[in-house]
Amino acid sequence: MNKIKEYIIDRISSSTLMNDPFAHMFIKNIFPNDYYKNMLSNLPLKSDYIPIIKTGSVTSNYSPERFVFNLLDKNNINKLNHNKKLFLNELISTLLSKELFMAVTKIFSTTIDYRLKNLTEYEKEKIGTTNYKFSIRPVLVKDFTKYNLGAHTDNVGKLISFLFYLPADDTLSNIGTSLYKPVTELPHETHKYFTADQTNKNFKKIKTCPFIANSLFLFPRTQLSYHGVEEVNIDQKERNILQLNYYINKNDQ
Repeated sequence: MNKIKEYIIDRISSSTLMNDPFAHMFIKNIFPNDYYKNMLSNLPLKSDYIPIIKTGSVTSNYSPERFVFNLLDKNNINKLNHNKKLFLNELISTLLSKELFMAVTKIFSTTIDYRLKNLTEYEKEKIGTTNYKFSIRPVLVKDFTKYNLGAHTDNVGKLISFLFYLPADDTLSNIGTSLYKPVTELPHETHKYFTADQTNKNFKKIKTCPFIANSLFLFPRTQLSYHGVEEVNIDQKERNILQLNYYINKNDQ
């Protein structure tokens, strides 16, 4: 196992599992410091990203201030200079590793098992009930001035989400991910995004994981994994994130 992969797995495995308002971890210093600095210097330019609303992966009312760089698209990687290409290919290898997948799914096994034994009818329709197919998608994200996102649980196909925060400093620490608990009865059959007003009316904010350098917010998707970004980036600075999602879907073969 390479040293970076071993370091990340050790940081996750030795961190505290929290359960309020849903199972999650927030981990500081998720990468070695020198590696993190190197990562920041090897991020693609803004011109290399595309608006997420043009990818077909979100609805048309999603924030137009989010831009993405698909790390599995070889055309994206190949247009970068040699050093960036080399660094990101090594990073992708780590993110897609079986060792990381096994370590994280083991940590959240109780939550995952409970979810799969208590699927809603909507979930059963979308992801099936047995013989699942797993996939992994790493994406670099840039959020800009007006980006915010109401409470939501994520697409039912998501199994586990990693949000690696990649700021150069902690000046935007308030623009992190907020975790919510419903205070009214809500339907669980959709993964809708609540507006800011709906979020304030239907949810109680339990905490916000701060947007600080070299940190990770990690959680399995459930019917109650409501989270969002309530603060708007008034400082007009880019908000860099490395998103890694584990997906679970029907195996039609």
